[in-house]
Amino acid sequence: MTAPHRPWTLLLAVFAAGLETAALLLWGALEFVRIPEASSLTTAVAGGLFFLLCAAGIGWCAYKIWRLESWSRAPLVLVQLIVLGLAWNLREDLAITGGLVLVAAIALVGIFAPPSIAALEEQ
Repeated sequence: MTAPHRPWTLLLAVFAAGLETAALLLWGALEFVRIPEASSLTTAVAGGLFFLLCAAGIGWCAYKIWRLESWSRAPLVLVQLIVLGLAWNLREDLAITGGLVLVAAIALVGIFAPPSIAALEEQ
């Protein structure tokens, strides 16, 4: 049995989704760390769980893209569109906006590159 061919463009998309996963894991962990100083325990816990669940979902889809399962392309594209919307909302801070746009663009280019589409359609 031969290993499936994963083009570098698809690996780029997985890498970008991995960065988003790591950022959300960190954000979720920070929400739990700030619980003692939070004005509302419920809000801090809910926020932390929300970010951890988002990280798990993106990470799962990135793993499935790595395994060349084409169904996971749609959720990852949706996440990138949400990230671009968030970047627009945070446009006052150019560093954050630039980082968000860069990661989302890398992921979208990686997902929609012809070699990536071909690799996902082969399976």
